[in-house]
Amino acid sequence: MHSRLSLALLASLAGLPVLGHAQQCAAGYLPASVTGRVTTINVSETRQVGQICLVITTADGREVFDDCGALVGKLTAMDPATGSSTLNHTALFDLTESFRTVGDSAQVTGILATDADGAPCAMSVTEHMTKLKLGTGIFYGATIDVVAEGSISFCPGNNLNNFQLSGHGCVRNKRR
Repeated sequence: MHSRLSLALLASLAGLPVLGHAQQCAAGYLPASVTGRVTTINVSETRQVGQICLVITTADGREVFDDCGALVGKLTAMDPATGSSTLNHTALFDLTESFRTVGDSAQVTGILATDADGAPCAMSVTEHMTKLKLGTGIFYGATIDVVAEGSISFCPGNNLNNFQLSGHGCVRNKRR
């Protein structure tokens, strides 16, 4: 049971929101594409901590955000039978640039390794983030549709989760 719980938790740990591509945005917001990466470790069965790095680019190729920050992921629900889970993420780049997602969905897409007892301990995972609960700076009032593709592991000697982020959204137009 512990392995199944850990598996579902890890499946939901994955990634973070990334922002924008060509889409309709509210006044004061820019359509943007988002790319990035996430690396976390599992500190409990329901919590991961690590780093998120995001690059946000407007449709005309202008880079409006490029930074790395701290990331905390929290598992809120899981279904070990289906390998799906739900989680929330909080990202802090500095005091003026942060966001929190809610209801991110994660799905185990394959088993990469098993432990000595034959229980899965590393999996490939796809995560989808579409809801920002709050944001500051460029993320204030932003919308997102980001996918995280990667792997989670709680195998002995390999407590590391890695994801590549891609997606789009609308981000705040910062005045310079």
